[in-house]
Amino acid sequence: MGAFVFTELTQSPESMQTESACLGVDASNKLTDNDKGKAVKIAASNNFVLCATTDEIEAILVSTEPVTYNDGFAFGTVQRRGRAMATVGANQAGSIAVGDLVVADTQAAIDTAGGLVVRSGSPTTFLWRCIRVVSGTGATGDTVLIERV
Repeated sequence: MGAFVFTELTQSPESMQTESACLGVDASNKLTDNDKGKAVKIAASNNFVLCATTDEIEAILVSTEPVTYNDGFAFGTVQRRGRAMATVGANQAGSIAVGDLVVADTQAAIDTAGGLVVRSGSPTTFLWRCIRVVSGTGATGDTVLIERV
């Protein structure tokens, strides 16, 4: 009999709580397809921007659309719940273990591929935790599966 392991969920969007939003810092610094999978947070202009190191992860960028809104902001979809694969970032001290809460680590620059990068932390509002170490031991560069609590 095969082994059971946690995986990313492929169920209805309601459980992932996806929503459409403006993306990027401004019309000149739009999030693109290269930014899919990165950690984002809400900003002041009815938009989501990339998380900085140690920011709580409010959502994960899922898609971008070929349209703009609000004077040139990119537009797309973010995932506010569910599960996501992540890479353990360079600022992680030691290893992330199953059950550890995580925050954003240094994300790749806007319009640069890189995906979701996390490190252990102490979020208080937007709680994501490691539910599986997918590769390695949870150290820098390893892959973990995180879930919104």
